Amino acid sequence: MSTSGPETTVTLVGPSTPTDTTETFTATDTVATESSEAAKDTTSPTPASPQLDDEFWLEDGNLTLIAGDVEFRVYKGPLMAVSPVFKDMLSLPQPTATTGGDPSAPQCSTCGHAPQAPAVVHLSDHPCDLRHLLRVLVPGKTPRVTPEDLSFGAVSACIRLGHKYEIDQVVQSSLAYLKKHFVEGYDNWNRVDPPRPPAFQGIHCIGVVNLARMTGTDILLPTALMGCCMLEAKELMHGFAREDGCTLETLSLDDVGRCFVGRAALMEANTLATLRLLQQRLVDDCARRDVCGAVFLRMLDELRNHERVVCTLDWFKYWTDYIDARDHERQLCAPCYKGLLEREKTQHREIWRKLPELMGVTVHGWAAELPPAEPQPASEEEQT
Repeated sequence: MSTSGPETTVTLVGPSTPTDTTETFTATDTVATESSEAAKDTTSPTPASPQLDDEFWLEDGNLTLIAGDVEFRVYKGPLMAVSPVFKDMLSLPQPTATTGGDPSAPQCSTCGHAPQAPAVVHLSDHPCDLRHLLRVLVPGKTPRVTPEDLSFGAVSACIRLGHKYEIDQVVQSSLAYLKKHFVEGYDNWNRVDPPRPPAFQGIHCIGVVNLARMTGTDILLPTALMGCCMLEAKELMHGFAREDGCTLETLSLDDVGRCFVGRAALMEANTLATLRLLQQRLVDDCARRDVCGAVFLRMLDELRNHERVVCTLDWFKYWTDYIDARDHERQLCAPCYKGLLEREKTQHREIWRKLPELMGVTVHGWAAELPPAEPQPASEEEQT
């Protein structure tokens, strides 16, 4: 993570007086002071005043954040406590408000000093991204309970802005949420749908790949890229717009290439695994070898009419349904049926183990929780 702060401008403004000046500070502690009269450009149109945010505008707040056309008024203490970048910016000297000789101006009843003016920070972030970050860090007008099913926009904003402002706890907790749902272990996945959080759409896998790249969280890549492989080609190439409506999330050209190669690799892996699953191998304690052998042959022969089972990217589906439909009267003996389900589990685990390779990435420690790989059965040609 970069140790240098973003080029964020902090403007500390006191009440207007005839000799009023505006002191502008940047994160690199560069100070420029100029007369407010000299800074006026009579030829430029007056910019529209930012609107006050409905959720984060606290009248007694001591920090105003301006993002786009929205102003947020919050307390600076929580931001300074977790962000070195905000701490550096807001630790700069701040002017106090002056009374300008007005006896009615607010003053401390004890010492008579004027209150300190709120710092004003102009940020380049989009208001909706900043709002997501503030929901994690500071209180708003109404108490909030963090939802269990976070949106992609919320998670993405917290990681991107947390990374920018060096708020490590926000970044790590948001990445932990992604790891939980994009699956660090095979046995944690229900294998009903591609792994992703409940509130995410399939196309959001593109954004997760980009977040993984930005933060160096490689363990997210195999399943996120697998999710991208299952998108339509148009979605894969053009991506999607973030909540701001204008910023596009798209994959890098290298990752687009990985997805097209990965689609073919996933389909090939599923086809080979299906053939290994249904080859005529009876268990040693088979009770009806002639019957069970015929059932296996029928299952293998009827694959030609079931492309969904063989030619699919959803390698984690369909096998059990196909087996039960071909043997609905349960002609297979109990030991052979149990052995078939064990072979299914073995084939699924082997595809999971190879997933980084199939997606063209390297992830150290991937599938470490699985037992050692079992040798694949030899084909008839190899046996001869």
